[in-house]
Amino acid sequence: MMMSFIKRALLWLFQQLISLYAPPLCIVIFAVVFFQIFPEGPVWPVGIFAVLMIIIFGRYVKW
Repeated sequence: MMMSFIKRALLWLFQQLISLYAPPLCIVIFAVVFFQIFPEGPVWPVGIFAVLMIIIFGRYVKW
């Protein structure tokens, strides 16, 4: 009984943290990789990717 409660609480906490930190983490990783590949590249693809991440996580990722 107690183990089940702990497991559910940890799962809930993990899901909350993922939904909170996943979009900014994806954007930062994309920006770092993009500017490693294209050092003199434009900045606007990062903004477009950020908007897409907000839309995707807001619409399709439901806990």
